[in-house]
Amino acid sequence: MAHERRSPLEPAVSSPDLAFTAGFGFYLGLVAAGAVSVAALVAGASTEALLATAPGTVTAVLLAVLITGERLRGIPEQIGRRRRSRAICYVPAAAFAAVLLVPAVGPLAYTARFAIVTIALAALTAAAAVGVARMARNRYVEAVTVDEPAATWTGHRTGFGSGEGAISALMGVLVVVGLAGAVTNGWIGGVLVAVYGVAFLLGSRFDLWDDWDESDGRRNPPTFRAHQAGLVFERPYERRLLPWAAIEDVRLTADELVLERDGLRFDIRCDRSAIDDPEAVLETIERTRKRAAGDTTELAH
Repeated sequence: MAHERRSPLEPAVSSPDLAFTAGFGFYLGLVAAGAVSVAALVAGASTEALLATAPGTVTAVLLAVLITGERLRGIPEQIGRRRRSRAICYVPAAAFAAVLLVPAVGPLAYTARFAIVTIALAALTAAAAVGVARMARNRYVEAVTVDEPAATWTGHRTGFGSGEGAISALMGVLVVVGLAGAVTNGWIGGVLVAVYGVAFLLGSRFDLWDDWDESDGRRNPPTFRAHQAGLVFERPYERRLLPWAAIEDVRLTADELVLERDGLRFDIRCDRSAIDDPEAVLETIERTRKRAAGDTTELAH
């Protein structure tokens, strides 16, 4: 009987750790509390009722998830594996933001309480979604890179992007919702929401929120690791994996180590002077890419 080999990108499934279980439970609690709060707002419930119900809902859901945490086995890896799976985490936040449009098309009137509650729900849920998506991605990367790295070096991020596309989409929704509220109802809060969204999008587009350093322009530069599964980009609280199939070419220039990405994505460029032995790193990357391509071919047959 032939030995069945697992794809390098197929994670080794394990039970979720307490940090992910608690974070996921808190996220689900916020979603449940948000849904209850929106329904209560539409029904005309008092502020006291909202304040009494929301915390209890979050706590109840969190405890339920902690108690049944073993049932989440494989969930972090499944969420973290694909971008679209992580993007689903932001759907509740986008839905809460869209609730701001209800008074513009329905009988419900804008009030300060309605605006504060819906914006708070969207912001809190989005923040929790960022944490869940990042933890899930980190755990997926850990699950498929259990082997020792073939090469490790320090560089700076250029090709991975400055943030989640889902966050940018959410901010785009906030801009539209804010402007719609300001134009149709003269809601001053809509202008503030739109300004916040535009500021976030501009900051992400032009890397205004990056960490800067007095030496080469960056503080806490990321570490790159070459594994069988692909190239890992690592910061203290963030790990990303770029499969070798997504890299078309690797080369050294006079100033940089360049990893060319497929399609229209930005290339990954690392300062050559920051790498101890750039020629050896290049050779190791090429060797690892060829070995990974060979494994993929064998698996396909």
